[in-house]
Amino acid sequence: MAMKTTLLLTWFVAAARLTFSQAPPIKHITITKLESSILIDGKLDEEIWQTAPLVDDFWQHWPNDTIQALVNTEVRVAYDEHYLYVGAICYEEQPEPVVQTMKRDDVGKYWGSDGFSVALDPGNNDKNGYFFGLNAKGAQIDGTLAQRGAKPYLDAFWDDYWLGEVTVSEMGYVYEMAIPFSSVKFNLNNPDWGINFIRNDMKRGAYDLWSRFPMQFDGLDFGYNGQLTFQDDPPSEKSRKLTIVPSLSGSVARDYAANESWKTKLNGGVDAKMGIGSSLSLDVSVYPDFSMVDVDRQYIDFYRFEYYQPEMRSFFLENGDLFSSFGSYDDAQTPTTDNRIKPLYTRRIGMYDWDYVPMVYGARLSGNASEKVRIGLVNVLNESIKDRASQNYSAGSFQWGILKRSAIKGVFTNRQKTDDLSFDKNDFNRTAGLEFDYMNAKGNWTGSAKYHYSFTPENYTSAHFYGGELNYASNLVKITNKVYHVGDNYIADMGFVPRLYHKNDLDDTEFRKGFTEFSNYTGLSIYPDSETFLVLAPGNRLSMYTDTNGNMTDFNGHLELYGELQNRTAFSFFFNYEKAKLLAPKDILDNDKPLAADTYHYQSIGLYAASDKRKKLHVNGMAEYGSFYNGKKTSAHLGLVHRVQPWGNFSLDYDYCRLVFPDAFGTENYHLAAAQAEISFNKKLIWTSLIQYNTQKTNMNVNSMLQWRFKPMSDFFIVFKDDMDTNTRDNKKLQINFKIRYWLNI
Repeated sequence: MAMKTTLLLTWFVAAARLTFSQAPPIKHITITKLESSILIDGKLDEEIWQTAPLVDDFWQHWPNDTIQALVNTEVRVAYDEHYLYVGAICYEEQPEPVVQTMKRDDVGKYWGSDGFSVALDPGNNDKNGYFFGLNAKGAQIDGTLAQRGAKPYLDAFWDDYWLGEVTVSEMGYVYEMAIPFSSVKFNLNNPDWGINFIRNDMKRGAYDLWSRFPMQFDGLDFGYNGQLTFQDDPPSEKSRKLTIVPSLSGSVARDYAANESWKTKLNGGVDAKMGIGSSLSLDVSVYPDFSMVDVDRQYIDFYRFEYYQPEMRSFFLENGDLFSSFGSYDDAQTPTTDNRIKPLYTRRIGMYDWDYVPMVYGARLSGNASEKVRIGLVNVLNESIKDRASQNYSAGSFQWGILKRSAIKGVFTNRQKTDDLSFDKNDFNRTAGLEFDYMNAKGNWTGSAKYHYSFTPENYTSAHFYGGELNYASNLVKITNKVYHVGDNYIADMGFVPRLYHKNDLDDTEFRKGFTEFSNYTGLSIYPDSETFLVLAPGNRLSMYTDTNGNMTDFNGHLELYGELQNRTAFSFFFNYEKAKLLAPKDILDNDKPLAADTYHYQSIGLYAASDKRKKLHVNGMAEYGSFYNGKKTSAHLGLVHRVQPWGNFSLDYDYCRLVFPDAFGTENYHLAAAQAEISFNKKLIWTSLIQYNTQKTNMNVNSMLQWRFKPMSDFFIVFKDDMDTNTRDNKKLQINFKIRYWLNI
């Protein structure tokens, strides 16, 4: 007994030390105010770039966080009344940059390119901020940053006005940026901002940081930022601007499947962005175009529930974490099929049956109400569509920062039918919730606790959602645990709770069934002293679901060994096991022969391999075989990418899936082929075309888009879309869309 007590005390003391230990010393840079502006041309030939404070003490963050950067990087920072200026020289002998795209805000291809970026925390609160980057050919990327659990989330769909240019010289890559103070929110009473600089060094396959910290934390982690101090007058409210963005969109379309004639549409709207003080932002839209230009890639899939898709509409993005961070944690690495529970999912606003609903107006206020408190308010009114009356969507939230990196958060949502601008008291859905997010100073321990409730006219019982998470990360191990319970009647019309809903494919009905989720992910990262292997990462993901009576209904187990070689070739071996209880008949093959409501057990093994993405020709492939419900499943993928720097990206993808069920249910072979070409005439004029042939959806579609950025933040799009039936080769729908927006700072 004494031995057990001693072990427990030792464990608690060790945990306390890990939990409350402090972050390493903070790096500082102090800058002075300029009397004249700087021409942004990527040359750094102004005198200030020789006299501004020098930052050159960079450390490698990955793949080795214990050594200084293998190549030198020099950064200088200055400011004037309107801009924060950043100049950087990334030294390189015989520079031959890897540039995977000239398209703006392509996150994946940016991190695979030579580049330089700045992470800013103007509120100096270690929780949220902004990201500005350039690849070695000058393609811009920007976004908002928010700390979600142990991983910061970069939302690159956020766009704002800033300037950046790059030149390639004999000494390396020269970057020059001008970030307007009007594009970021900051605290007038605090002359200190959080800041870090990141270099993408593709020749060595490395990422270097100015403010150094352990590599178990993402390179954008806010808890380890350096500090930027404005020595003279700090930025003021005078730098705030009113931005007006008028837009015009239209289309010519014909729906052949519905036997309709040609139809034309023309819509006009205006967005306005205004800073209130230095910390709040007011966004107002009148008849906005909330549609998205980008085309979703198709997949062969048999997932039982709805897929989670990120918000891409600019109206909802600034300070987006004030609306999207509630419920279960998620980030850019979270699988699309992961069970997410979100009381507020802004893609529900302005959409019905995944059709875009004409909007009357939208208004949003967000930002810092005080040094510790952030608030978010949004209200949107849409028009009626199909069989649905006009709806009003409202949400309010707050985040109250406590301790160093923790917060108490609250959210309220309201969806209500409107009739002649009056609310229908008998048609509404509301949710309210309170959450506590914890993160220690080092960031290696994170956790959360939350409780939400749903309100409807029926006054249902069992309308709650509650639970929490506990996570730990070190260089060697990462562990995440979560427990969530969703009641039968936790209805969130503005949220995302897919596992709550079950569809009966026999009579096309849907019903709700509450559940409890227990999930664990445990992964190791081993960096062997080897000339062959760079990293080996075994891991497992386990999820168990029970009904409201405590009976287990589903179990998912995924074991994987991921590896990366020194030449950056990657591979993984994996094994999946699943127990799935169908609560209603499921028509897997869409042939009117649904599988019976029953419990199924199946498993599979697979292999994935990919060549070095830095090469101009990149190949990847996957193969998987195993049982599937009461049948067998064979699937494979092959992808080819060829890059012609800097103007061309060409890719081919082929997916195959064969399902063999007992004779009563059938056998099917599915094929999905996709070809994409991205041609950059320059970084302002880009033509992207995608052709997809999908036998599962019996659809072949062609999507071709030309984007011209004729002024900073001002774009013209023209998009051609054609859908055809793969069986009959008949046209299903043909449309040509255009959209123009003009960004005007006043």
